[in-house]
Amino acid sequence: MVTVLGSCVAVTMFNPRFGLAAICHGMLPKSHGARQPGAKPEELFRYLDHAIPVMIERFSRLGLPPAEVEVKMFGGGNVIDLGGPAQNDRLIGDANIAKARKLLQAAGFQIKAQNVGGTRGCKILFNTQTGEVLHKHLSQREAIPNNLP
Repeated sequence: MVTVLGSCVAVTMFNPRFGLAAICHGMLPKSHGARQPGAKPEELFRYLDHAIPVMIERFSRLGLPPAEVEVKMFGGGNVIDLGGPAQNDRLIGDANIAKARKLLQAAGFQIKAQNVGGTRGCKILFNTQTGEVLHKHLSQREAIPNNLP
């Protein structure tokens, strides 16, 4: 699996004993009003407060305790600033990192490896067969333009 992250956070989970793997690419920390009537269920996976609990539940349903799941986290660069007071989740990258850590910690999961924060995006390659994650920071030339449709 390959994904490019700016302020988004990717969390990978891997169980080496059974070779089970999962990844999420969370765009925002909280779903807020995304659960409105008519919303597509798959759109909820954009939000860390939905995607991470689903991943945790799927591994738990198989009887795997948190200690048997390798968790890694990437992204969360502060590439978007919404303005306003700093305490109001104005930096999306920081808010995504904090939410992911809180959800994982509350469920008893330890983060084995991480490369989060900063001011640049990154590209990761998650090998779902081995759990290995390759990580590369993007240069300014590789940055995603702000004017995408």
